[in-house]
Amino acid sequence: MNIERTQHIGHYGVIFTVIRFTVVPDNRHALANLCLLETKTAARQVRDQISGLYEKMLARDLPSKMAVAISHPLRRNQADRLNDQNVLIKNIISGAVKASGIAISTVTAGFVGDSIFGKLRRYHAGDIIIGLDASVSGGIGPQRSTLSMHVYSDES
Repeated sequence: MNIERTQHIGHYGVIFTVIRFTVVPDNRHALANLCLLETKTAARQVRDQISGLYEKMLARDLPSKMAVAISHPLRRNQADRLNDQNVLIKNIISGAVKASGIAISTVTAGFVGDSIFGKLRRYHAGDIIIGLDASVSGGIGPQRSTLSMHVYSDES
């Protein structure tokens, strides 16, 4: 398996290590031994998710291109900005429900917004964000699947 590592700077200055590789059926067992030092204590869990994502792709004898993006631990200001973004999402959803034309109260719109907000991740300094992406071309046509993970710091 040829592994390529690069770095990418995302929103709010969050730095990601991006690992790209292609998996063929003969080397899919190597997924269980991927070196993912950036994931710290969650390495086993991330490798399991990568293996599960590969199996989900049902690639058969086709190569599956995979990418893993692992953030450096978040700084306090980055975590705060991501959490502020969650508040914005909550307000947008509440406003959309309220303006939908359906006869509902402001309380109901607020409840919907609060319900959504409760499902959004809360970030803390030291947390790590992980994104997985897999794609296969051929067979029944191009397929793509993604998965994200949030590794909480010990402080939270």
